[in-house]
Amino acid sequence: MPQNVYVNLKTLKTNITGDKQTAFDKIKTALGNGADSSCGAEAAGQTTSGSRMNMLRVAVKDYLDPTAGMTDEQKERFIKKLYAKIQSGKKLTPDEMQYLRQNDPVTYMKVARVQAQREALETQLKSCKSKEEAQNIYLDKVSRISEDDPARQELRAAYDDAFDEYKKSGDYKSLPDTEKEIRRKRENNTKDGK
Repeated sequence: MPQNVYVNLKTLKTNITGDKQTAFDKIKTALGNGADSSCGAEAAGQTTSGSRMNMLRVAVKDYLDPTAGMTDEQKERFIKKLYAKIQSGKKLTPDEMQYLRQNDPVTYMKVARVQAQREALETQLKSCKSKEEAQNIYLDKVSRISEDDPARQELRAAYDDAFDEYKKSGDYKSLPDTEKEIRRKRENNTKDGK
């Protein structure tokens, strides 16, 4: 008995490191094209719907796992690079976060908190009115990292990386050095405007 399943997965990513099949292709294969694909499963003594559901689970898992289709060597490089990024405080991609969520939930929770704290610092830095204020916000964040925090090293690295990136930005470079410069400019503008 064919199942009527509507799945619009054409926009799903392609597994570029493996067999170049999209998740849509894998799911289409799993669901089959009607009676022709179900005959083999029934002949093997399996139920069509059970075997299709297992194939669907595999296809979805492959889609969600960024290491699906990688060789062992490629997986090892991916994992080493991922943990090096965590230690250096770099931003992680959604695929990297997904890998951690599936394969290392403890590290995922720690990294998710670190990434959220990093984003909070980045938001605060964007609203700074001087380089001095940006430096003070950064130093305040760093000084508030608890000695007992299990993610202390990763958090410090993330703050350092976020601040270094901000200092390279055009926003930071266009800021006056101190609050005094801002006041001086305001005073000069009011004197010139009179």
